[in-house]
Amino acid sequence: MSMPLEDVRIIELTNVLGGPLAGRLLGDLGAEVIKVEQPGTGDSSRKLGPYFLEGESAYFLGFNRNKKSMTLNLRTKQGLEVFYQLVKHADVVLDNFRPGVLDRLKINYEILKTINPAVISASLSGFGQDGPYSQRPAFDGVVQAMGGAMSVTGRQNEDPVYMGFPMGDVGGGWGLAFGVLAALHEKSRTGIGKRVDVSMLDMQVSFQAHLGAFYLASGEIPNPIGSGHPSNIPAKSFKTADEKWVQIHCSTEPFWFKTAEMISTVVPGFSFLASDNRFMSADGRMQYRNDLEEILDKAISTKDQDEWKELFVEWDIPGAPINNLHDVFLDPQVIHRNMLVEMEHPTIGTIKTAGNPIKTGHDEKFSPPPLLGQHTQEILSGICGYSDAEIEALASSGAI
Repeated sequence: MSMPLEDVRIIELTNVLGGPLAGRLLGDLGAEVIKVEQPGTGDSSRKLGPYFLEGESAYFLGFNRNKKSMTLNLRTKQGLEVFYQLVKHADVVLDNFRPGVLDRLKINYEILKTINPAVISASLSGFGQDGPYSQRPAFDGVVQAMGGAMSVTGRQNEDPVYMGFPMGDVGGGWGLAFGVLAALHEKSRTGIGKRVDVSMLDMQVSFQAHLGAFYLASGEIPNPIGSGHPSNIPAKSFKTADEKWVQIHCSTEPFWFKTAEMISTVVPGFSFLASDNRFMSADGRMQYRNDLEEILDKAISTKDQDEWKELFVEWDIPGAPINNLHDVFLDPQVIHRNMLVEMEHPTIGTIKTAGNPIKTGHDEKFSPPPLLGQHTQEILSGICGYSDAEIEALASSGAI
């Protein structure tokens, strides 16, 4: 069975996280992703620590599977001509440059569409291609701060907290991949390419979800909510007897009543909970929120995390252990879903990485992240039709 995107060729001009993640997502779905890198240096994440495997950055390895690498100096006349030849055979050009760089390199959409009218030019930037912030530098923490995420992360009256997962970058990468898929679908109808403009800040604003909706409806600015929820009660983390943690999240009445029944049944001294009139309605649980959470704190502290894990399953309760990353990659559901995969790297040997979360019914394929320039000659001869002599001349000129 063919992969969903196996007839799509993507040129990737990205660095570090958000852009490379978009390329990886599209490559996981079968696209041929050609990562064009600066000769001698490549993606700057190739040098990022703190962890290296046989000299290869773990950071780079995490975001660049299912790609080919070619080196090309776009600042040379010869390198730019090679790029234009490659664009003739491409469906998409990805970048995460600051706005204006494409113009300076002479590879903006206005130029590329004269070479290939069907090409899609898709850019990820901190703030978008226009607007008062478009030329400002942006990194994950900046976007989390400006998009409101840090204002609701952590606990009230404490210092603002940065999310552990880099959701500014990750959200941008997913948005870029989504935009490419939409443009490819439109091109299938029209035969014409598209300019796709994705902003990390825009993505953060969209991630506000119900919190943004609540503010726009009420005018009340939400505070940090810790491990809780503004309207689902109980929804909170609780410490267990073995000094670990579980999270319970009761978003509906039936789940709360099942949770109350479970605790009344299995924890000595808490038989009152299932019939406590204070907690029989959502309004009551909101009014007596502190009392309820104090009761649950005491009840959950009576058993170990593993005991609660079993009870949550037995009683069909929306609760779970708070896993560290070691626990995550041992979880039977994660393993069953092929979310931990292995690849054979040409210099490292076996490497492990998180799997593809998009399940389409196809056999999943994972090729290792490429060495710098590993596929340059293959691409130049196989796609662009350059002869060995022409490739040697390009190398002598510093274009590759």
